[in-house]
Amino acid sequence: MDTKLKRFSIIFKATAFILIAVSSFCIMLMLTKLEGHINEIRGIRNLGANHITDTWQYQDAFYSLQSEMNIIFEYQSEENILAGKAVSQITLDTQIQNIFEDRTYYIEEQLYKLGYTHISHKMLWDKFQEDYKAEIDNEKNNMIQNQLADFKHAVYEIEHTPNLYYYIKANGNVLSNKNYENIANMEYSYARTSHDTKGAFAFNESHIHNLNTEFLAAKQDASVLIIQGSVGLLVFLLALAYLIFAAGKKSASPQGIHHVFADKIYNEVIAFLLFLSGCAVGVCGYVIREALFNKYFLYVLFVSSVLITTAFMLILVRHIKNKTLIKHTIIFTVFRFIFKFIKKIYDAGPPMVKALLLVAALGLFTAIPFVFLITLPLALVFTYMQVTKYIAVKNGVKKIKGGTYNQKIEIKGSGEISTLTADINDISAGLGLEVERRMKSERLKTELIVNVSHDIRTPLTSVITYVDLLKKENIDNENARKYTDVIMAKSNRLKTLIDDLFDVSKAASGNISVNFDEVDINALITQGLGEVDERIKSSSLDFKINVPEEKITAYADGKLTWRVLENLLSNVFKYSLENSRVYIDVSADEQNVYIEIKNISATELNIPEDEIMERFKRGDESRGSEGSGLGLDIAKSLMLCQNGELAIKIDGDLFKVKLRLPKIK
Repeated sequence: MDTKLKRFSIIFKATAFILIAVSSFCIMLMLTKLEGHINEIRGIRNLGANHITDTWQYQDAFYSLQSEMNIIFEYQSEENILAGKAVSQITLDTQIQNIFEDRTYYIEEQLYKLGYTHISHKMLWDKFQEDYKAEIDNEKNNMIQNQLADFKHAVYEIEHTPNLYYYIKANGNVLSNKNYENIANMEYSYARTSHDTKGAFAFNESHIHNLNTEFLAAKQDASVLIIQGSVGLLVFLLALAYLIFAAGKKSASPQGIHHVFADKIYNEVIAFLLFLSGCAVGVCGYVIREALFNKYFLYVLFVSSVLITTAFMLILVRHIKNKTLIKHTIIFTVFRFIFKFIKKIYDAGPPMVKALLLVAALGLFTAIPFVFLITLPLALVFTYMQVTKYIAVKNGVKKIKGGTYNQKIEIKGSGEISTLTADINDISAGLGLEVERRMKSERLKTELIVNVSHDIRTPLTSVITYVDLLKKENIDNENARKYTDVIMAKSNRLKTLIDDLFDVSKAASGNISVNFDEVDINALITQGLGEVDERIKSSSLDFKINVPEEKITAYADGKLTWRVLENLLSNVFKYSLENSRVYIDVSADEQNVYIEIKNISATELNIPEDEIMERFKRGDESRGSEGSGLGLDIAKSLMLCQNGELAIKIDGDLFKVKLRLPKIK
């Protein structure tokens, strides 16, 4: 058998359980012994100390004795305290000042009641000393009594500390049980001298030596036990980690997770039993620590509890690996049964019946006390699922609306929303095919126009050339000259129509070069109108130009923009009512530049705004004018090439065209 498969064998798993049992037994045994040694070294915090004098208890006691000796130095004697000599005048004044500040508000109220309106600090202080004289006098007595209590406590602590040698001399008063020089020469002593004080204290050296010997022995034993316990804990964790890793796997069939008979128990029961076994581990540990029963019997009980806890934990681990931790629960099973039952009823009828059944069932169950604990989660889950499907359909429809027809809306399950989704997917697929067909048809039309335009141009050019040559001949027949002029006019019109068709196809297909640059709209309008000035003068139209004084710059192609304006002005000359006004307005906002051209139509505008943009559509239905019906379409395509827009508005006989171009900031 492969070595990788052997690691999941029963022998390995049994060995891991044995290691857990042995290591947990050793850990508990070591902890029991360690507790006694920790008590001997006065806490685990002292494991880092190298001498008994380095322990925090010894140093705390040492510093406390220093503080008590300093109190005796400061107060000197009971007589000195009772005479008030130990009271600091600054401290006393501070206390009196604090009392004064606390009473100031009440003193002010009393002075106001007495009729004083302008109260000075001196008035407040005098009134305070008058009204609170007893309290002021009593403050010093309180300080003396507190100092006396502190002094007596310090003397008591010094005299009643076991194994302590001390010598304290303060202003002639001596408190001692050993000579100063002897104490000062001890190894672990504290001494302090000044002009009027002299003191020293130290613990008995033999006492410290005995304490240190016991401390070091207990520390060494505790350190060994900690190392042994750490090794046992490491073995325990490694064995537990292996069991978690190997849980549910077998050497014979390593693929998948294999359950045992105990895994059939619901996970809530396993969790409860795991909690009880964990409590048993804690109780056994506490009982062993307190030595209430036979320790070895309790050790066996402790190890058994650990093994049972591990076994219960591995059951949950197998369910986690198999992703059945939630599914294999009583609550989930009940909810799933109720959900399937409701879903079966829900899927059986039309939408209105389904909705009514759901509302009725929810209301009926909610009327029962505490049943909302079941109905509320079910309602939340159902609502979440339906809203999730709705959001998916909404996003899908949004993409279809944006032109993405080849992406299906994926909705799992059955129901009304799933049926609706399938219908939308079918519509989307049909739209995609239709759009593709129309795009192909449009592309073929454009190619046909380009090819036909190119093929017609050559013979048409020849016709125009020969007609021009024919006109130069001396023809006496008047009718022949008229016919020649008609042929020339019609040929030129046909050439214009072919050129327009060619331009339309280029603009629509995007096969036109656009050179973006800063375009001065003011100058473009002025220069452009200058080029058609003769045509303006020859017409009866009155042009009203409204161009701002400040320079307005657009980000566009100057030639294409003028081509648009030229087409629009050409329409103005063709279709405007005689002796009417033509308005050209230029404006701008923060982002765009706008050019608006308005004129009065000579004929009645009975064409909808959306239709007039169609190719070969003219303003006059009689088609008696010379236009080709392609000017507006060309202008619109050229504006789109420049990231702009052309919009038309018809108000009665008023024809308005508004151009928008992006602005240079």
